[in-house]
Amino acid sequence: MSVNYFFSSPYTVFRIEMLKEKFKQIPKTHKALAVAAWFAVIECGWFPHKQREFLCKDPSLSFKYNGDTVTATVLILSTFLPFFVLWVTEAIFAKPTSLKLSRTRTSLKRAFYWFKKYYVGILMNLALVETLKVVVGGLRPHFFYSCRPDVMDVCMPGEIIFRYACKNTEPSYAFIRDTQKSFPSGHSSVSFHVAIFLVWYFQKRIPKLKCFLLIPFLQTLCFSWACFCSMSRITDHRHHWYDVLAGVCLGMLFGFFCCKTSCNNFKGCRTSPNLDATIQNGVISRNSYKDREETSLNAV
Repeated sequence: MSVNYFFSSPYTVFRIEMLKEKFKQIPKTHKALAVAAWFAVIECGWFPHKQREFLCKDPSLSFKYNGDTVTATVLILSTFLPFFVLWVTEAIFAKPTSLKLSRTRTSLKRAFYWFKKYYVGILMNLALVETLKVVVGGLRPHFFYSCRPDVMDVCMPGEIIFRYACKNTEPSYAFIRDTQKSFPSGHSSVSFHVAIFLVWYFQKRIPKLKCFLLIPFLQTLCFSWACFCSMSRITDHRHHWYDVLAGVCLGMLFGFFCCKTSCNNFKGCRTSPNLDATIQNGVISRNSYKDREETSLNAV
């Protein structure tokens, strides 16, 4: 029996469809808790983590640790910034589908609709990045300074060290463990994911304006932030260049997937502000049981 027949057989297709239906039936809260539990397992060090070997006196691991230009807190906060950008954009350029609806409430619903799809992609991105950091990993450029391996005084330059212990007890255990999770760069992946999503959103959602430089200006700001965040990881000696490159590729891939597949390419959104708001823009019309007019998203 061929492999193609196995994957294309009616029974296999039926099983895949059943799995999809069962997955859809899982409450969103349970899915979110599963992702949170996975992050907790990784961050708390419960997932098996192999100690990384290194070359004695390796100059690429001998940099000093001077902190982060873009901290993890700033990075996480930046992932929520698109919600306010979406809200403001929808409030300016979108019209309510009904006279009974205020512009604020309509734009808020539309912004939340796109933000949910965007943040699912962010969570998928982070889940993969954190998994790669544990499975693949790698030593950060400031590994010798932060870890201070106990074999540095006796090993010969160029010798491969497999077993060692960190003598530095000042930082927390989590920070010492983090020195072996260099690949790939989470900052680069997340920042480029955010940039790709906003650039694509601006291109599709903002109508054609007389000021043709507005959209390129906003898109340049997004890419500038992503490039600054990524390059700071190299200048801060927190990542090697290939860690950042891998993170950029992952971020662009997830951003493309989010916009193209999850958001359906924001299909049909480049319209004139003067057109009637009932034009379909690629979003399925949804009616609430409480108030059908109030939650109609035809004009998204």
